Order: sequence, then structure tokens, then C-alpha cells
Amino acid sequence: MQLRLRFQRRLTAAFLVSLASLAAAASGQWSGDPAANLVLSDRMGEQVQPKIVAGADGGAYVSWFDNATGGYDVTLQRLDLQGVEQWTHNGVLVADRGFSSTQDYGLAIDTGGNALLAYRDDSGANEQIAAAKVSPAGALLWGVGGILVTSTTGFVAAPKIAGASDGNVVVAWSEDSSVMAQKLDGDGMPLWSPAVALVPARGAFQLCDLHAAEDGSVILSFVHQGAGTRHLWAQKLDTDGDPVWGGGHVQVYDGAGSLQFGSFPAFVPDGSGGAVFSWYITSPLQVFAQRVLANGSEAFAHDGVAGSTDLVRLRASPTVAFDPGTEESFLFWVETDSLQSQFGIWGQKLDAAGVRQWTDTGRSLVPLGPDSFSFVQARTLDGGAVAAWIDSVSFGNDPIRASRRDGAGDPVWDPTLVDLKSSATGSSRLASATSTAGFGMYVWSDGTRDADILAQNLNPDGSLGPPLLFADGFESGDTSAWTTAVP
Repeated sequence: MQLRLRFQRRLTAAFLVSLASLAAAASGQWSGDPAANLVLSDRMGEQVQPKIVAGADGGAYVSWFDNATGGYDVTLQRLDLQGVEQWTHNGVLVADRGFSSTQDYGLAIDTGGNALLAYRDDSGANEQIAAAKVSPAGALLWGVGGILVTSTTGFVAAPKIAGASDGNVVVAWSEDSSVMAQKLDGDGMPLWSPAVALVPARGAFQLCDLHAAEDGSVILSFVHQGAGTRHLWAQKLDTDGDPVWGGGHVQVYDGAGSLQFGSFPAFVPDGSGGAVFSWYITSPLQVFAQRVLANGSEAFAHDGVAGSTDLVRLRASPTVAFDPGTEESFLFWVETDSLQSQFGIWGQKLDAAGVRQWTDTGRSLVPLGPDSFSFVQARTLDGGAVAAWIDSVSFGNDPIRASRRDGAGDPVWDPTLVDLKSSATGSSRLASATSTAGFGMYVWSDGTRDADILAQNLNPDGSLGPPLLFADGFESGDTSAWTTAVP
């Protein structure tokens, strides 16, 4: 270790001048100042609903809707490891649309490193679902505006997209009362004829999320809307579009309670062909997590494990991160008092069997107080996890903060909380990804003017700015031995 440290100190000194030159030359890069975050889009009008997905090079693709010229247009930018924009500032226009309002959409990456997008299209007589593939150089591989995945007179909404492990692409969406899915080849040609339809025996299905799994398969989650209830279901489709988890799907949550209206919970793949889900129910407000294994069986008790057994306080807005090495799940959420007048951030670790590890009531990251919180994000790191969230101090003053916890739930950083953004402006739609270099990447819509897209990285030691890397490659571990990235 001493030899490595001496070598890295020499490396740091040798590259100080190079790093300074890079900072002066770059038009934008990861900022070390939470009051001056990286600006990805600052055009007139609103830029909203950013998403981020990590690339193999340590950088990321970032997408958003741009309403600068009328209509929320689909826009994309690529960042390298240092946070430098690889394309023109304000991004590349993927689809020029006329919508005056927005729905959810999909961003993913394929096995070739191309960005994938799925969104609603209003260029014809009826709204359709479209998809686009964009190369690392910014080329629109499926043409301007992408390709139409549907040709329907039905109502279509909120599509998602995934890069399958076989190199193809799967798009899923809600259509009337069903969930639909289509597989596309590298040229955007459909492979499933007809498209797969998940049709409820009664009620309605609404798509929540979509991710790639093993052997060209994908996992979908969706809400089953019944008579006064909303439950969370899931299904895996194999490479041919056939259901793997049975004709009745996996009912992740079908208990006496109901998901909040308008809530469409995301999930994370477990890296072994399964998935980890988090959600919250109403009456009372409570958060849960569940892992579904590759064969469709539930690793935890049916209807999931509650984050806390406390029956006085309430909790909502959960997010979950999964560590494939330990098979542990890290659940974070917003905790409130019974009157919903005081708010805090809480977390819980679940072992492989779903047993609560941070006491039965979880660990407090931020104690109850007057600030409200939203868009909680979770990423695993070295046997623990990093949680980040928007902290609404007052109207239009929404800093973004983060805390790292070790496997026991204890804080790693001093001070315990780190500001990702400290300027007194509004924040919304915080999204995150983990760089292949081991640091966190965060994007949000900021109320600097109408609404701009800002970004910030977060190193494992709690610092901002130039990524911290080992001299011999991308690793995580003992952060005392890290040095600034080689440009």
C-alpha cells in the first residue's frame, strides 16, 4: 500500500498542470463547487424531465424535453468521464414534437454503446410510440425523429426502452388498458409479429418500468388497476416474447392496500436475471421492497418487506439499490410524522432473505424537521450505499444533498451530509446513475430561469469535481488511496 501511495502522490503532482490546463480549455466539466453546477442546457423556455444512463467509458448519456421553440422536443447529450459535453451545448435534437405537456419516456443504452430513446410521437393523425438510436458520435441512426413502433388508433402512453443482451432493442408502452412490447433489430425493424400484448382479465394494466435481463430477455413491471385498488405486477419476456413468469404474471404486491394514484414504481435488475422492487401504499403510508428471482419466485415474504415496523410515523417515496455481491438491498425513503408536517430521510438494509438489518425501524439520515424531501436516489458503494435527494427548504430554494452509509448504516463522510447543489433555486426530477469509474452522476431540472438542465458528479469520498480514480484503472475501495483522474 505504501508503494502505491507514493506512486500516486508522484502521479498527482505530475498531472496538476495537465489538470489545470484541461479545466481552462474545457467548455464544461464536473464542477467542484455545489453553487456552480455543470450546465447542460440553458436555452429559453423549459428544459424538463432529465434522465441519465451510464456508458462504458465512464461517462453518460443525458436526455430531457426541451420546450425552447414550442413543443417538448426530445433532446440528448453525451458526457465523457470528466463531464465534458461531447456534442454541441444544449444537446442534439432527436425528435421535434408539438406536445404542450409531457409524459414519462425511456432512456437506455445498447450493447454497442448507442443511446436508446422511446417517446410519444405526434407527427401524424394519431399519437404513436417512437424510438430512436443515437451513436456515441451523435448520429441519429434511425433517422430524424426516430422510427414509429406503433400504428394504432388507440391511446398510447409512457413508453420505456431497453437494450437487450442479444444486441436487439425492446420497447414497451401502455395502450388503452393493456401493456404492449415490441422487439426491434439493429435497424429498427420489428422482430415480434404481432407485438406482445399483456391483457388483463379485468381492470387495466399500466406500464411502470422495463429493463434487460439474461439471454435477450426483458423484465417489465406494471400497475394492475382494479376496482378501487392499484397493485404492482411484473413479467419476464424471453427473447421470442414468450412469458417466462407464467400466464398470471408475478403479483409483486396484491395486498389489502393500494399503491398511490399516479405512482408507477421503478425497479432495478439484480444482475442475475431477476429484479428488486420498491413501492409505497396508502392507508397507512408504508414503504416496501421485494426481490423476484430469475425464475419468478419471490426471495422475500409475499407482498414484500416493510422498511420499518413503526406504526406511528408514515413513509413514502422509496427507492432501492441492490448489491449483487452480497445480495443485499438498500431501501431509502421519506419519513413523516403522523400529521405529515415534519419530514426526514430514513434508510434500511435488507439481507438476501429480506430480513431488516438496520433495526426494525431503519436508520435516520435526516431527522424529522420542517423541510420536505423528494426524488430520493440510491446507489450502492463498497458494501454500503449513497442516498441523495432534493431538500425543499422554502419555495424556490431546493438544495440537493447526499449521504453515504456503510454496511452497518453508519455515516462514512464528515460532515455527514454533502451538498451536490447549494444555490437557492428550485430543483425537480433528480435522476442518477453510477459511472463505470465508480462515482455518482446526478442530473435535474433547475429553476435558474424557466428551467435549465444541470448535472453534478459525486466521488466516493464525498468530494465533487474531477473524478477520483486509482492510477491502475477504475476501482472502488479504500478512498484514501485515490487520486485525481488522468486527463
